[in-house]
Amino acid sequence: MAFVFTAAVGTLLGELLHEMWELKKKGDMFETVLESMEITLTSVTQALEKIKEVNKELDREINDKEIWKLWKQLEKGKKLVNKYKQAKCSSCLKKLFYMKDLEKLDDSLKRFCQIVIPVLQCGIQMETLLVLEDNQEELIETHEDVKDIQEDVKDIHEVVRDINEGVRDIHEDVKQVKEIDQKVKDIHTNVEGISDRVNDIHVEVKEVKEVREEVKGTHDGVKDIQVEVKKIREEVIDMHKDLRSNIQTEKAASPVSNNNVHFRPFMPPEPPRVSVGLDKPMKDLKSKLFNDGISTVVLTGPGGSGKTTLAKKLCHDEAIKEKYKDNIFFITVSKSPDLKIIIQQLFQHKGQSVHEFRTDEEAVHSLEQLMKQIGTKPILLVLDDVWSGSERLVDKFKFQIPGYKILLTSRSSLRGFDSKYKLDTLNYEDSLSLFRQTAELQNSTSNKVEDDVVKKIVKFCKGFPLALTVVGRSLRQQQPAVWKTKVKQWSNAGAFIESNNDLLACLKTSLNAMDNELKECYVDLGAFPEGQLIPASAIIDMWEELYEMNGDGLNSISNLHELSSFNLIDLVETRTDENEGEDYSETFVTQHGLLRDLVIHLSGLVGSEQGRKNLVVDINGDEFPGWWKQQEQQTIMARVLSITTDETFKSSWPNIQAPEVEVLVLNFRTRKYSLPKFIKSMDKLKTLILTNYGFFSAEISNFIVLGNLSNLKRIRLEQVSIHSLTMHCDQLENLQKISLIRCNIVPSGNDKSIRISDALPKLEEINIGYCDSLIELPVELCDIVSLKKLYITNCQCLSILPPEIGKMVNLQVLMLSSCRNLSELPDTIGSIHTLRILDISDCVSIKNLPGQTGKLQSLEKLYMTGCSNCRLPNSVTALKSLKSVICDEETEKSWKPFEQDLPNMAINYRV
Repeated sequence: MAFVFTAAVGTLLGELLHEMWELKKKGDMFETVLESMEITLTSVTQALEKIKEVNKELDREINDKEIWKLWKQLEKGKKLVNKYKQAKCSSCLKKLFYMKDLEKLDDSLKRFCQIVIPVLQCGIQMETLLVLEDNQEELIETHEDVKDIQEDVKDIHEVVRDINEGVRDIHEDVKQVKEIDQKVKDIHTNVEGISDRVNDIHVEVKEVKEVREEVKGTHDGVKDIQVEVKKIREEVIDMHKDLRSNIQTEKAASPVSNNNVHFRPFMPPEPPRVSVGLDKPMKDLKSKLFNDGISTVVLTGPGGSGKTTLAKKLCHDEAIKEKYKDNIFFITVSKSPDLKIIIQQLFQHKGQSVHEFRTDEEAVHSLEQLMKQIGTKPILLVLDDVWSGSERLVDKFKFQIPGYKILLTSRSSLRGFDSKYKLDTLNYEDSLSLFRQTAELQNSTSNKVEDDVVKKIVKFCKGFPLALTVVGRSLRQQQPAVWKTKVKQWSNAGAFIESNNDLLACLKTSLNAMDNELKECYVDLGAFPEGQLIPASAIIDMWEELYEMNGDGLNSISNLHELSSFNLIDLVETRTDENEGEDYSETFVTQHGLLRDLVIHLSGLVGSEQGRKNLVVDINGDEFPGWWKQQEQQTIMARVLSITTDETFKSSWPNIQAPEVEVLVLNFRTRKYSLPKFIKSMDKLKTLILTNYGFFSAEISNFIVLGNLSNLKRIRLEQVSIHSLTMHCDQLENLQKISLIRCNIVPSGNDKSIRISDALPKLEEINIGYCDSLIELPVELCDIVSLKKLYITNCQCLSILPPEIGKMVNLQVLMLSSCRNLSELPDTIGSIHTLRILDISDCVSIKNLPGQTGKLQSLEKLYMTGCSNCRLPNSVTALKSLKSVICDEETEKSWKPFEQDLPNMAINYRV
């Protein structure tokens, strides 16, 4: 049976290899991943054939358990490839998610080659040794048999001697003599046979001796393999320890952070998949960091030269990780850093209790104590994007601790630091290599671009990796005529990169490859503060209303992926089990500092401050721009207005007239914040995004200004305290979505506001994330019959859902992922006949699905990753609309008994 199953695995491997080859032949945009998959599958095939040959020689079967795991991964891979091929070309989101799953499958198969196959081979060798040892024992037993036979032969000889003597005594009886002679002949025949057998045994003994020598050699090899296996096991144990340590740290840490990141904020980011020309700089920087006489290293170079990429790669270097382990901190400083917040986040990162510091000196003193506490192991602190003039801030991070190193990246040559390393731009050969990879120029491409055109573009980019990647992405898959036109335009303008201003001009020209709406979307990103991770859900809220998209976020997500494909932004996914587009709360956007400069530059090209489509205002203290105070009565025509204030702002707002504003983004850092009165005159306002970038929750006042905004459809609040979802407004008659992220939802027993269902008659979506103050879902929310989507994620203290949730008769999506204290779902959930998607991933305290689950007649998708302890009721057999259960391998076992009753259901588990 195992032989047949192994053959089936081989067949499946061949089919997957063929699919990889077909996709590559079609010039798929994810060719790098496909090539990696092809190499990995080839390695698995070859390794499997070797193991099969050895097992055949040993007359044994391959380990069914390991081959079954391989079969499941390959079967999942085939399904992923089919989904990927069936996805429409315009569905960038689905293709990206499927390709991410293929990358994870590729990593899993690589681990199969690197760990499982060597262990299987080791097992085979160990089994061979055991077989040889068994043969040796049989030979010993044979030797004993030989001794017994020799004794028998001796006895027989004595019998023959006695017979001969008897023959002499009775020689007269011829007949008896003949009979005795015949017996003697028979005995001699037997003796000859025994002698032959003894000779054969001697030959076998000689062969055994030879085999013994071979066994000895094999035994030595097995010892070496055992040593390697022991090392691997120790590494796996260390990995598990680190994982448990990280999990415990994350649980202990405060749920808030300044960077909108809901994981350890200073984990080193992943470097780009494609980078060239950094081997020598890596070697040089490592040499400096391993030099005990150097404590601080400054990595300098012009913007876009690859400093941050080099720093990221350094943090992920094996030798660096081996030395510094989990004491590597990566902090983006940017232009306006807040020292107290950075230090608070460092405490949070290490799972320490966080205090509110009154002064910078108090914060620095606490940081020194923390560093000395963890300083028993080496520490590497990376301060990325340090601006000129921030030297005094960097000095705050210097401590006399053995093994403590600081790496700075800066466009400027910072004063006061002896050890500096200047990163040069790429040479021509590396520039050409990077550009070809980024532009996906292959020899087999149907649109062959002339070499002289490519060379001119590469020379134009002057070795700047940022320019090479952005320009390369913008020209990717374009016709050769477009390439020639670009070269002609640049040549006529005499544009060559000599400075960061020239680089901005170069990046600006690459935007011409995008359509107008996408360029406008790109400019909108300037509404968010520099150096912060931007939540994709906030961007979606802005774009969906600003450009009147279909409201489900898919077009917005598609735009984000298209901007990412141009290398203008990076997408960061913090959730490990992506839910295929149902929720974007764990997706974030990062942007290179120079590219944000480009956004701000583009937003200022049209008219004055009053005439811009996007107006971005940064306020330090209470120092408002001169044009604001001088022209209070003039009208600002911007559609997007972003106002950022710092921790010293006093919430004293001068008046302003902005009747055309459709999206208002307010960014602040103070503990108390009052909404400006001029909001109430923004009659066209559709989306309000209010974000506190301070460390602790802020009290918000003056929500009353929102009461008469009849066009307001979306409100997003982050890290603020609220007493009611109505925010004490009389009525928000057209509000469709409320997002509360890391908010403190304070229960108010004396709340005399109107019923929430009356105040929000058209509310369709509520998104509550990382709100640890939420212990029980307010019953009044269940009266909102218009609600279609309810997201409650990462609310660790939520323990109960009210039975009244069954009144949400129009609810289509219910996501409760990572609410680890939620103990059960109410049985009344069966009354929600419209529910299509249910997510209880990582709700580890839920032990049973309710008996009424089977009444969810519209349920199509069920996410249950991390729910292996959750028992399923027999009523699940009635879920005839269920198409997909997304879970882990352990939870999959619970669903296996019901597969026959649910023929339309597919069980997909994350690799």
